[in-house]
Amino acid sequence: MDDPSSLLFIVDFLIQAEENFLFEPTINPIEFTIQIGCILLGLFFSALFSGSEVAFFSLSNQEDLLTEGDIEGTADRLIVRMLEQPRQLLATILIGNTFANIIASVLAAVVAGNIMAYYGLGEFLVYLIEVIVLTFMILILSEITPKIIAINNPLKATRRMSRFIYTFFILFKPLSKLIASSTLSLEERLPKLTSKMTSEDIMTMAEVSEQEGSIKSDEREIIENVIEFGSTTVREIMTSRVDIVAISMGNSLDEVLSLIRKEGLSRMPIYENDLDNILGVIHSKDVLPYINSDIERTTINWRTIARKALFIPATKKLDDLLRDFQQEKTHIAIVVDEYGGTEGLITLDDILEEIVGDISDEYDEDEDKLYTKFKSGVYIFDARIDLDDMEDILDRELTSDDDQYETLGGLVYHLTERIPNVGERVYYKNLELTIHSVQNNRVRKLRVKVQDRPASSKEHQQTKE
Repeated sequence: MDDPSSLLFIVDFLIQAEENFLFEPTINPIEFTIQIGCILLGLFFSALFSGSEVAFFSLSNQEDLLTEGDIEGTADRLIVRMLEQPRQLLATILIGNTFANIIASVLAAVVAGNIMAYYGLGEFLVYLIEVIVLTFMILILSEITPKIIAINNPLKATRRMSRFIYTFFILFKPLSKLIASSTLSLEERLPKLTSKMTSEDIMTMAEVSEQEGSIKSDEREIIENVIEFGSTTVREIMTSRVDIVAISMGNSLDEVLSLIRKEGLSRMPIYENDLDNILGVIHSKDVLPYINSDIERTTINWRTIARKALFIPATKKLDDLLRDFQQEKTHIAIVVDEYGGTEGLITLDDILEEIVGDISDEYDEDEDKLYTKFKSGVYIFDARIDLDDMEDILDRELTSDDDQYETLGGLVYHLTERIPNVGERVYYKNLELTIHSVQNNRVRKLRVKVQDRPASSKEHQQTKE
């Protein structure tokens, strides 16, 4: 035995025997079964915790569904008790779910290692299969399926799992309270995320809701009008100076009554000499006491019954003007330019129409339409028509935010830079605009034809028929 070669032989023999007999990889059926059972149990517990998370917090704003009982320990009382501490409840559920997933994952790794050693499979292949299978089982069996079941009937699911969750609610109380307080402290130190919803987001939501049938098209239009309301200026919707119906200080009672009957207006401005010198506003009801008098001989000092007029700039926003109407308790305002001259007039009806659309009454029945369409596809437009309305009619873009005009007449003046003649043609964005009528140096109507092809550079020049 003192021979070194003999000693080496014995050592080599023992090593080979150890490798061939003592440490030959084997799979113990009992241990393997226990490990598989523990993996399935971990997945089952994970499923219970995942489902309870959805079930409990689906009832967070529906406590009225829970029956109030006086017996201590009933399911509903346990549910209410846990929902009173939502952070601790959530921490308890997440702790239990995390432990269950960790146990299942660790045991799955042990099983995969034993299989790899027993069959001599490649390490990468075995662990890849383990990760895929375990991920699939956790997602399907422990996350998605229990949450779907719980959300379909949260009250029933919560009552069934209340005692199970309450047990861990008590066991994990020290740890869950520590986690809840730590997250609360961390939340207070983190910067607040400000997620502001823009007007474009609201309009997109309205469009999607209309497509899904949640709201009607007219409701969507009202929502969009309200959003755009604050950015709309008085100049965009006011009645122009040339269309103002007003009373002169020199008008007789008979003339004023005739004007009221003809126009059907309840409020009209009163001026002296010209519209740049407006003294106030006459209400139709203030004239009613004089109807039974001798109309032809009765003389009224209109200044005595005129009410104070509200003067505003044309750049005022509609939301600001609406507040002015409320404060001043009036329904009409005179729009003045930078030099103090009268530029137009605006009423409360104009503002409301900007939100809900056109409002017509019995006096609007005979009002001329602002456009007429012929079978040939040609339109006759009133020069007063708003370009935004014209865009909707022709289904094409005509304006931009930089434009200084609002009406079709303003567009023509901008293009020609003068008062055009009857029959003169102007080409603009595939539209052929022909002056139909001019009255008192003012374009009244235009003939509009939509061209299928872009206008050439020569056509963009003004031509006369």
